[in-house]
Amino acid sequence: MPVSKTVIAAAAAAAASTNAEVRAAEGKMPRDAAVVINVLRSMGVTEWEPRVVNMLMEFIHRYTSQVLSDSVAYTKHRGGAEVNVDDVKLAIETKLMREFHAPASVEDMRDRAAALNAIPLPELSNRPGIHVPQDDNLLGAHVQYFPRPGGVLIGEEGRRGAFSLHWSPYDRVGVVNAVP
Repeated sequence: MPVSKTVIAAAAAAAASTNAEVRAAEGKMPRDAAVVINVLRSMGVTEWEPRVVNMLMEFIHRYTSQVLSDSVAYTKHRGGAEVNVDDVKLAIETKLMREFHAPASVEDMRDRAAALNAIPLPELSNRPGIHVPQDDNLLGAHVQYFPRPGGVLIGEEGRRGAFSLHWSPYDRVGVVNAVP
């Protein structure tokens, strides 16, 4: 006696331990999502949010499509008619070199941390108010977006106008009020 699909689905749903397995057993989950879930389980992950599966599927799709489009570009560059295995291997290797970097070793990180920690921190002044770091202690370059006071502002039509510059040392942002 043949077993119906509903009986198989019901048995699979009863044996399933998570919602993801139930949806996969009912046929409502894409095969790729089931593969991603199996990969997560094989890595020892027991719980995840549903959007994690979606993010991983999007990453897999993007990675695969970029590798294939790079393979087509390499095929055109070499003058070939069809994409072959060597083109795909080259696309994968260049993508790995370009986008995925191996983390630094623990020894390298310790050496870098020791070199950085050997530099003493700047002295703090004992003055009242907000302490703003000096220009040489900023993380990025100190860029002034506006000209210094006393300059000339040339408008859209080429007219010269006077302007005032209000500068605040606390937020390091200048405001220009132009009068045409």
